[in-house]
Amino acid sequence: MFDVEGKVCVVTGAGRGLGYAIAMIYAEHGGKVFGAARSVDELEKLEKDIKGIGGEVSVLRTDVTKRSEVDALAAAAVEKYGTIDVWVNNAGGFVDGSTCDWIDVDPDAMEEMWRLNVSSYVFGSQAAARVMRDGGKGGSLIFLGSLDAHNACPGGEGCYGAAKAAVTHIMQTMAVELGRYGIRVNAIAPGLVQTPLVEPFLGTPEIIEDRARYYPLGRIGQPSDVANAALYMASDASSYVSGATLLVSGGAVFNSDPIRYLQALGKS
Repeated sequence: MFDVEGKVCVVTGAGRGLGYAIAMIYAEHGGKVFGAARSVDELEKLEKDIKGIGGEVSVLRTDVTKRSEVDALAAAAVEKYGTIDVWVNNAGGFVDGSTCDWIDVDPDAMEEMWRLNVSSYVFGSQAAARVMRDGGKGGSLIFLGSLDAHNACPGGEGCYGAAKAAVTHIMQTMAVELGRYGIRVNAIAPGLVQTPLVEPFLGTPEIIEDRARYYPLGRIGQPSDVANAALYMASDASSYVSGATLLVSGGAVFNSDPIRYLQALGKS
């Protein structure tokens, strides 16, 4: 039950970090993985690694901010495997000029942040949901959210948090709209996870140790922690779960990195 045996699993942003970990765990548990990313080199590595464990995989270079390319990704998955059972909206991140206080956020950067973290999720979900609806078997849409979606984010991440909050609302609404087709829609909200995206903010083992003490479980998250949650959300074990957000945050429930916000406000 806790597997994706035979399921066709599309993962965006699969070249590194959380997307890579999710693609790998799906392959390890019997899924037919279709990985998408902007880096051809990263996709080639993913393909090699999955084939190295005997998994089934296809890849396609995709810019998820472009609807035509997302539609092409869905079409390629259907052409290769006949259907789509799982679609993971993972690709996203920060944008230069958007990581500052709201009063100074650059409008162009804010729009780019929205395209990368919100519009791309809508494009992917639309493309996958049409396939799932028309196939008559339902499926699972998974959104990678953030703890930042659920709380105020002073100190530079307000624009990112707003985008992730929009993702949460879209996920919930789609869960209501798509339930009639047997399509489940859920989100995973990680706290601080040690990925290439956040490595520049961690820097040294001493910084990592300092950040870890602000999490009730005493450590910073790893990609495998999020991948395990994504496996659950894609598997039949979660067959009656839809419209839910699963926190993968080491017990943190307020901010994804409390010390950073306290420092930004001059409280620590």
